[in-house]
Amino acid sequence: MISDEMLASQVLQGDLTAYENLVERYKKSVFAIVYRMVGQYQEAEDISQEVFILVYEKMYQYDPTKRFAPWIHRIAVNTSISALRKKKKIINVSFDENYNRPPEDLYSHVVDPEYHFERQELIAEIKSAIMELPESYRTVITLRYQLDLNNQEAADVLGTTKENVEVKIHRARKALQKVLTQKWQNRGENNELSAN
Repeated sequence: MISDEMLASQVLQGDLTAYENLVERYKKSVFAIVYRMVGQYQEAEDISQEVFILVYEKMYQYDPTKRFAPWIHRIAVNTSISALRKKKKIINVSFDENYNRPPEDLYSHVVDPEYHFERQELIAEIKSAIMELPESYRTVITLRYQLDLNNQEAADVLGTTKENVEVKIHRARKALQKVLTQKWQNRGENNELSAN
């Protein structure tokens, strides 16, 4: 199989079939990144198309001595952020229900509806808390935990160092913990007030 880097070189020489092959290889991963950044299916489709147009237009900027995947994924992240900023929207990181969910048969013996309700409530609280994080923290959380990239891969996508990503992830997790703790404290205080 021809490497992505070789296909990119062929695109630079005017080979449209090579470009179509790259689109085919990356359409799922690009869409996954964009969808998790914007949270809306139709908008993600539109932005993904824009990503591939930009990839074609900027192919001359690609360094064939480096891996192609981080380069195209960085364009996907940046295009998503730009689109959201144009609309003056907050990044909506959509945590898919199935993300990191163990296979259902592991829970098939659990028939406790309270457990199911509490789990759904926790997922909703985490989604809400992530929405309150600064954009840079939401981005690293998306890359690291939703797209399951390791720290070096996330650094490659963001065009930064692995150490920088590690620091951001650490800070993002602390910020997320702080937001969740505050939410739970507020909920506890509200419950006490309503009980009086």
